[in-house]
Amino acid sequence: MIRWREQLLVGRIRRGDRAACAELVRTQHAGVFRWLVHLCGDQHTAEDLAQETFATAWMKIGTFGGSSSLATWLHRIAYCKFVDWHRREQRMNREGSEAIGLSRAATAAPSECAVAGEDAQRLHRAVAELSADDREVIVLHYFQCLSFRQVAEVLGMPPGTAKWRVSEALHRLRQLLNARSNDAREPGHVAEIAEAPAAAASTAPRAGGS
Repeated sequence: MIRWREQLLVGRIRRGDRAACAELVRTQHAGVFRWLVHLCGDQHTAEDLAQETFATAWMKIGTFGGSSSLATWLHRIAYCKFVDWHRREQRMNREGSEAIGLSRAATAAPSECAVAGEDAQRLHRAVAELSADDREVIVLHYFQCLSFRQVAEVLGMPPGTAKWRVSEALHRLRQLLNARSNDAREPGHVAEIAEAPAAAASTAPRAGGS
């Protein structure tokens, strides 16, 4: 049923229906923006990349075949936009431009300030301290609630590899929280991520930084 509705929406977009374009943004922007914030660590950059993502999606809507969901397809486009931005920032850093680019990714995501509850803040700080590879799979699977297959489609890898990477990243996240915590409740909070991804997603930043 969902795929059928998505195909109808895609058909309307292909015919130039502006209301359909607006519906695509309304239903998908928050997830794409949230994903990009976790990747680049900067809300303004994430918003720019989200706009580029949807602009590319509209131009390439004719290539959407329906083998994956619209959300997975958009996450893949967004990831490619992030990789391009990341490479540009690296090149600028090599050419002597300091204080921009990858230094942002090394800092805690700005969304921490808006996260309700000390446990959630600790969780987001720990996720921000993971390596980029670990952070992207944790965010996709637990915060964005994508399946292992969908994570694999977004990152361009076999589903088995995606499942293994999520497991390894979750293990390192648990180690981080256990090492830093003076609160005996925190390890239990990490376990909740594995059992209830929606709970973690509810604390993630929303579109527009609200």
